[in-house]
Amino acid sequence: MNIGLIDVDGHNFPNLALMKLSAWHKLQGDIVGWYSGIEHYDRVYMSKIFSFSPDDRRIIQADEVVKGGIGV
Repeated sequence: MNIGLIDVDGHNFPNLALMKLSAWHKLQGDIVGWYSGIEHYDRVYMSKIFSFSPDDRRIIQADEVVKGGIGV
């Protein structure tokens, strides 16, 4: 699977949820990277920690989009 990651906050803080998802998918043999908006992904994970951060409203090129975090 081709997995994309989006840190909605983008405050340069390590996003532990995305790091754990990345490690798990890599153990499964999946290709994991930051979402680029250019290529198509099988699954994209969006994580938002802070509620004051604006929502990411771009169109995601993926079969499945999973949104999560305490800021959602």
